[in-house]
Amino acid sequence: MSHNFFAPQSSPPPFDPLAEVQAGGPAGAIPFVYGHPDPDLLPVEKIIAATERALRARGRLALQYGPEQGYGPLLDYLVGKVERDEGLRIARANIMLCAGAAQGLDTAARLFTRPGDVVLVEAPSYHEAIATLRDHPVELRQVPMDDHGLVVESLAEWLEALSLAGRRVAFLYTIPTFQNPAGVTLTAARRRALVELASERALLLVEDDVYRDLCFEGQVPPSLFELAGGRGVVRLGSFSKILAAGLRLGWIIAEPEVIQRMVSCGLKGNEGGTNPFVAHVVAAFCQERWLEPHIAWLVVRYRARRDALLAALEREMPNGVRWTRPAGGFFVWLTLPEPLEAETVLAASTERGVIFTPGTRFFAQASGGGGRRNLRLPFSFLSEAQMAEGVRALAMVIREQESKTSHSAT
Repeated sequence: MSHNFFAPQSSPPPFDPLAEVQAGGPAGAIPFVYGHPDPDLLPVEKIIAATERALRARGRLALQYGPEQGYGPLLDYLVGKVERDEGLRIARANIMLCAGAAQGLDTAARLFTRPGDVVLVEAPSYHEAIATLRDHPVELRQVPMDDHGLVVESLAEWLEALSLAGRRVAFLYTIPTFQNPAGVTLTAARRRALVELASERALLLVEDDVYRDLCFEGQVPPSLFELAGGRGVVRLGSFSKILAAGLRLGWIIAEPEVIQRMVSCGLKGNEGGTNPFVAHVVAAFCQERWLEPHIAWLVVRYRARRDALLAALEREMPNGVRWTRPAGGFFVWLTLPEPLEAETVLAASTERGVIFTPGTRFFAQASGGGGRRNLRLPFSFLSEAQMAEGVRALAMVIREQESKTSHSAT
């Protein structure tokens, strides 16, 4: 007797650009979906050299289990980096390694939430972070943003309403610097107001700070961790954007008590340390003083790509289309004029070989139509020529959709 363990599928699944991109996207497409570093900018030869150095210097140690907090020399390097870059003094007790910022967020959710808690996120927010939080028995509520970042007054209103309803808020997950997907940066004044409100309300802040090093202009405001004096903030960092995403290595900065709690019982799958071999390789790379010049080179290259994308948008887009102008990071957030919708534009642009991620994928709550007229345009992966061609085709589709809409209205 045979058994069919798979339910029959009556119709093909809807087109999902996030899934398509993992398989390379449709042949010949211009994929404005990769929020990834450009493979051509990866320091492959230097990583090979760092790997050899790590193996020759401490091969037996590198290939063994490691301490749960992480490889000591790399922790010490990160402590020094934070002080050099930000003037912020932390100790080894404040930091530990993790398998990318995603594992840090997952650990925070496991340690600091209880079933039925509310977790606050920005609207919009990073779609993978939303997916990670949905793996936990919590309810996600959105806090609106504008061109200056999270609206702190709206957060205060949410906290008051939830308190009156008897709901426990576990933490706020925020990407204050060069936000994914919107590209905006929380202003210094709002950061201070946020930290003050969080202190008054005993609200834990989980600060995703993975784009801080990729600053193209001006000064990055102090981190929430620094403004809070190191209390009540779990700050996430990563080598994915500044070295190589495939290393799957990041770090968590928090109060020593929080780090110890994560070390002793919290960090899932961290027995024997996070990626000890990779940590040795990255430490060797950093000890050769290769990371800082590499970051500086990335800033030059990514700044040029951002400028190329913004110039293409200015040149090609019809009146009524708006977009953010990020001072760093990977992303531009585009807003279509009423009554156009991103999903409709996506269907038409896909036929022209241009795919993107509609804004609805970056909102935790389906109600309210959040992201309906938005799309995310990463500039980190595509060449300047590809972006120019893609924007030209996308602008043509938008004009065609506007024409159809106006004709149907008459």
